Amino acid sequence: MLTLLALGGAVAFMVCLLAFTQTYQTSLRKEFSGMGLHLMLVPLGCPYDAAAQILKGRTLDTSLPESALASARRDPAVDVAAPVFAAAIPRPSLGRTDLWIGVDEAAPKIRSWWKLKDGSFPSKPTDVLLGYEAAETELRAVGDTLYSPETKTSFTVCGILEQSGTSDDSQFFIPLKTAQTMFKQPGRITGIAIRLRDPNLIAPASARLQEIPGAQAVTMTEMIGTFLNLAGAAKALMLGVTFVALGVSGLTVFNTLVANTLERTRELGVLRAIGYSRSALFGSVTSEAVIISIAGTLLGLLLAQAAGGLIAGLVRPLMPLASPTTLVPITPQAALQSLALTVCVGLIAALLPAFRAATIHPVEALRTK
Repeated sequence: MLTLLALGGAVAFMVCLLAFTQTYQTSLRKEFSGMGLHLMLVPLGCPYDAAAQILKGRTLDTSLPESALASARRDPAVDVAAPVFAAAIPRPSLGRTDLWIGVDEAAPKIRSWWKLKDGSFPSKPTDVLLGYEAAETELRAVGDTLYSPETKTSFTVCGILEQSGTSDDSQFFIPLKTAQTMFKQPGRITGIAIRLRDPNLIAPASARLQEIPGAQAVTMTEMIGTFLNLAGAAKALMLGVTFVALGVSGLTVFNTLVANTLERTRELGVLRAIGYSRSALFGSVTSEAVIISIAGTLLGLLLAQAAGGLIAGLVRPLMPLASPTTLVPITPQAALQSLALTVCVGLIAALLPAFRAATIHPVEALRTK
């Protein structure tokens, strides 16, 4: 049982990791392709981290002047330039942090995944558009009043978004000017999401936008490549930990098989005496290792199904732009990869015990008490 638990724990972590990274890479490409963005204009610093934080609706230590928005909109290659102002309000008494996002009329054009469940987009300074989860958490409907005690500001819920599976679901969207006033940042924005008239113009447009003072341009292609590389590095790190766990599990299988062959020395001697070949005894021990490996894999798959959310929670912080609602479906590919690897570990662990069983001398074995 200890051997099976050791194998099962290692397999559960491995199969969840493989399934999560495969799902993450697919969803990341899908999310970026569905955004309709070509560029992000962000403050100077680490461009990829800044762009990721803006896409997640998080605040930055630096910001852009609002004049950068006017410069971006004047560029002949720009079709839509949507400003974003992000601010977080910690609410420790409720165990959460509210994310307030200032947007203007360009937001629905650039966020193609937005669909209204009810109501309309913000048009008045006191309007607030709620993400699906934010509306559920606040128990608010269109027309209700929403009060922010931290900023002492009252809003009227003008609309509620349908669930999108993105970070927008938990956010509060208000007019840009209202957000700047509410958080005492007049004339400042966190970043600008840009869609071009022609994606083929991305290189010259990026070079021109890069010249805006205090700003730097990041293309979505660069972001996808960078995030996938980071995901690959995180996956390699976690797989290293998994391989160590599998190695320890292999030693447990080895110890179990060695003890088993020692306890069955007389039985193995009798089998040799009545005509069992050495290859048959070798195959008997290796077959036992394969059975243990398969049973450990099945146990691991059950554990992965039960604890997949917990394991995904450990891995998710290492993955940029991972959706907070991402579940871990146990894919057949991940299950087969785990099974093949576990059986290989079991067979390697069985080599020495199987060789000992196959080379045992019948007379010496029968003398054993």
